[in-house]
Amino acid sequence: MKGTFLTSLSSSIRHALIALAGLTLVAVCTPAHAQLQFGSRCEGSFQNGWAPSIGVDPFCTNFDAQIPMGEFNTVEFYYNLHGAVNSFQYGNSEETSQSWGGPDSVDFFIMSTHGTIASNNPNYAGYAMWDDTCPGSVYPGCFAWTPTMRLGSSGRQLKALSTFSCDTLRSEDGLLPSRWGSAFAGGLKILTGGSELLYDSNEDSIGYDYAVLMQDDNPIGSSWLNAVYNNDNSNNPGIANTGSNANNCWSRQGVQMNQLLSESVLRDSKIGYYCWSWWGQP
Repeated sequence: MKGTFLTSLSSSIRHALIALAGLTLVAVCTPAHAQLQFGSRCEGSFQNGWAPSIGVDPFCTNFDAQIPMGEFNTVEFYYNLHGAVNSFQYGNSEETSQSWGGPDSVDFFIMSTHGTIASNNPNYAGYAMWDDTCPGSVYPGCFAWTPTMRLGSSGRQLKALSTFSCDTLRSEDGLLPSRWGSAFAGGLKILTGGSELLYDSNEDSIGYDYAVLMQDDNPIGSSWLNAVYNNDNSNNPGIANTGSNANNCWSRQGVQMNQLLSESVLRDSKIGYYCWSWWGQP
């Protein structure tokens, strides 16, 4: 049975969506086989029940269990999202710290939680933290917002971000570059996530299959699309990346895991084009 679309925080969820819809919110030249460092953060329950619980742990645990089987890879941490919002803010020391689970402390970052687009500002995509409020905020629910991110410019310099969260890679409105421009400006090479709804079924298989497909030298993007969609055809996976121009952008969308370190970094004015692909949208 498929899930009920989440229209409010009090909605009854039988097969949970990895989404927060209907909320009023205020506002990836070194050797090809050099070591990649991975980090993951998944959150399935939320402080004081401010958001519905979801079954996301298998996505992280099964991915982490499989990925070290690939040559030279290491998993540096697996944390929840308690008090995690600072780790996603550019310029905060937690962003580059493995002790704090910062994305820019590793090469490849995995995450699963609720995702949303801010209803009062469509240029903001957000990831739900565990906390029922952010520091200094009076609004219910704490989110890490994409405009506060600049991924790939500090610390270990993140190359790939994969998030099993709804809506954060929404593209049909043409605003994906606006939502992700700040994050990509840091040099992030490949982004995968949900273009619309994702469901918390088969997450154990999704995490495992995603890792296996990449280890078999399939592109990161197509590995994500196949793993997420083929395990549940109701899912809407998406991928995105940047290029110096259109041809370069589409070529870079085929980057493989063992090419992440050697692929050139594009930051700020070096970015001339955004491209994205998705499966499952009507």
